[in-house]
Amino acid sequence: MGYHYTKQGYAMIAGNSAATHHFGGGNYHEGATCPVCEIPLLLLVDLDCVSFREMEREKLFCELDRLPFYYCWRCCAEKLSYQAVNHSSVKVFKNEGKRQGDDFPYTGFPEKFEKLPLKLVPVPYETAKLAALAQEIGQSWLAESDRKALQGGLQGLRHSWFSKTWLSRHQIGGLLNLAQGHEYLTCPNPDCEAHQAAKNFRGGRMKELAVIHNDPHSSLPMIEKLQELSDPAQFDEFSQVVYWVCEDCLTITGSNRCD
Repeated sequence: MGYHYTKQGYAMIAGNSAATHHFGGGNYHEGATCPVCEIPLLLLVDLDCVSFREMEREKLFCELDRLPFYYCWRCCAEKLSYQAVNHSSVKVFKNEGKRQGDDFPYTGFPEKFEKLPLKLVPVPYETAKLAALAQEIGQSWLAESDRKALQGGLQGLRHSWFSKTWLSRHQIGGLLNLAQGHEYLTCPNPDCEAHQAAKNFRGGRMKELAVIHNDPHSSLPMIEKLQELSDPAQFDEFSQVVYWVCEDCLTITGSNRCD
């Protein structure tokens, strides 16, 4: 499967569903503290694995009841790595970020984001195929009919404020749309066999898991507030947090990337 954790991708869209997925919400894990800033980590997305495993049977979804995506914007966290030990605690391994100041990313930055329900929508095969071509070698390689088909397919995978000229969408699984391309990360957990394999140059690459964008419209005002936008379509969707996962020990690593 290469560097993707699952073949099938799922768009994360604000909206009610039978599952209890959500954007934002409060930090609810013991140990979920930034080792640089020493403040509670920020919860960006929290997924209901009990319902998700009805669609995907990968180890991550089968061993966890909930999958939290944590990050710290105060230090613009780089390779923030943690492991969900159980439903109520996480173990943080490292964070290579640096303190950015009390007013970063903006004055009055919240301790938590508003909790907003989200639904997972499978990315249709035809849309995924066209997006893969457009993302990897450029939209100019697509025929006009394919570009229109791609834009039509994306309409059901994101809200209407996202740019029509870029392929932004919140997504878990599948081929992600990454601002700075694909990266080779190895597991930071010293007790993991994959970590040891990487040290000995025997593989151990972490898999791309999810991408979450700055998106004030979806309760994710990561670098700007919704009420401060002069035009609702002019928000910085090009700032994103990318997540990788170790297949062996389920350690998750998140880093901020931008175009």
